[in-house]
Formats: sequence, structure tokens, C-alpha cells
Amino acid sequence: MTLAGLLGCRAKTLITTSEPTDDGGWSRWRTLSAEAHSRYLDQLLAIRPEYPGLTDYAASRRVGGTQGTMPWVWGAEGEICETINSMNAWGGALPSWNAWNRVVASYDEEDDRWTIVNDSVEPLAFFCMLQPSSLADRITVVAETLLHQANLAVSPGYKDRLDQDALKPNAIFRRRDRRAQLDRLGKSWSAYPAFRTALSEMDGQAYRKLTRNFRDLSAHSFAPRLMIGEISRAIRTIVPFTDHVVQPDGTYIEVRDPARKAVQYGMGSMKPLPLEETRAANLAEYVKAKATMAIFSKLIVQLCDRIDAKQVLISEAPTSAP
Repeated sequence: MTLAGLLGCRAKTLITTSEPTDDGGWSRWRTLSAEAHSRYLDQLLAIRPEYPGLTDYAASRRVGGTQGTMPWVWGAEGEICETINSMNAWGGALPSWNAWNRVVASYDEEDDRWTIVNDSVEPLAFFCMLQPSSLADRITVVAETLLHQANLAVSPGYKDRLDQDALKPNAIFRRRDRRAQLDRLGKSWSAYPAFRTALSEMDGQAYRKLTRNFRDLSAHSFAPRLMIGEISRAIRTIVPFTDHVVQPDGTYIEVRDPARKAVQYGMGSMKPLPLEETRAANLAEYVKAKATMAIFSKLIVQLCDRIDAKQVLISEAPTSAP
């Protein structure tokens, strides 16, 4: 039995090899892994030039060279640097995911394909599929910080107050709340609208629908598997009680009674996500994120230029004679 066979409970059917070995399949798994990795390296070399590249750190350096407020000086450069680190980790993983998908497709035996998916595709795919939502929120948080601190630095009378300050304990400041606030913070900056438009394109409804809300389900429930293996579930819900009322002609109609409740179970199976379509959709999200970061960099330059100009005015202001 291969490693995939040992993990057979993760799919609908236990998969085994036709000829069990004395070492529990270790030798066969080792041979398969070595061969598959060789194919992976060949594929990776061939496809890397096709990818859109990584994000440079110019925006982080630009922020680091600007003397804004103390919170800006302390944290802004690091926040942008870490955001770019995440972007580049995602961008580096995508070619590997593509290469492993091609390796999987090069094998005919389903057991071999499943073993490679389990060992090499799922870790990459899982990481990549968390990034569209994660980066959309992280960029939003960083933009909020920079805009707020820039406003404090250059706008006389601007107060150090944010909407989340008024939240009750344990209340959630949701994405839509933060973006509504972002619009308020960015309204006086001409580079903001283009950034906001690009940001809104990230992690959209179309992507979440295609991936069947993978990110949320993986964090809070059961996400679909990749390529093989259905997940059967019985979903319990409380619904209005339905009664069958006889009609004059002897037929019955269903009538809901909202004052009474009933338990309802929805029986269903979640089919796996196809490898290649899922990867292509995730790559498209990376392209959006990379474009957003490029536009964000233009906004960052505008913020820094305005803060720098304000510092020059302060330093050139005449001092009163003693």
C-alpha cells in the first residue's frame, strides 16, 4: 500500500497497489517521489519564464526614507516589506504548483497521481489559495495605516481617530467597514481612486465562486479536495415547519408555519476542485494583486512626497528672535 493508500480515508474509496511490499510501500513511494521530483525540475525550468515576476521593494525603501509621524517611522517600512514578502512568496509558489500539476498529468496510475497531489501539490495549492483574501486584507490594513499617519502629518486639525475606536468589545471590524473608512482617509489624495479600484478587484465574487469559497471553508469548515476525493456531509438547519394541507380536490399543498420550527438535513457531496482550472484562477488573482501593489506604490510616493515637502517647510520656517 502506498502513502496515498494509507491516507485513503481522505477520499471516497481506499486506493491500494496491486502488489503489496514487505516494507509497507516505502520503497515504491521513494522511487515514485524521486522520479516525480526529477520531472518537476524539468517542468519548472521550462515554465518559469512564463510567470509575471515578483515585486521589488522600492516602495518599502521610499517609506523608510520619509520622516513621518513616530508610528510611521517605527512600523510603516516593516509593514510594507512584509506585505511584499508575502506577495513574492505567493509569486514564487505559483510556478512550482504549475510544474507539479504537469507532473501529475504525466502519470497514468491514479494511485501515483494521488500520492503526488498529496505530497507535493496540496501544500503549495493550500498556501496559494489563502493568499488572495489574505493579501487583499493586508494591503487594506497597510493602506489604512499609511493614509491615517500621512493625514496626521500633513493636515492641520486632523484628529487621531479611526472608526474602530468606537467599537464595542468583541465587535468585528469587517472588510466592508475598513474599506469604507479607507475611502474617507484617502479622499484628499489624487492617487487613491486608482488604488481603490485595483484593490476592489482582488478576491472577488467570481474567484470565490470558482474555488467554492475554499479559503473560508478551509479555515472554518470543510474545503473541497483537489483532483480526487469527495466530502459527504449532512448539513443540519432549522427551518419553518411545513404542513401538508388538503385541498377541496383532494390534493395537498405545502404551507409553511413561521411560528413553528423544524429540523432539516441537507445531504450532499462536495466534489473535488480540478487542479488546472484552480491554479489558473489563482494565478489570475496574483496578477491582480501584483497590479494593485504597483498602483499602491504610486500612492505611497505621493504620501511620501507630501510629508517630505511639509518637513522642508517646517525646517525653513523662520524662527522668532529671542
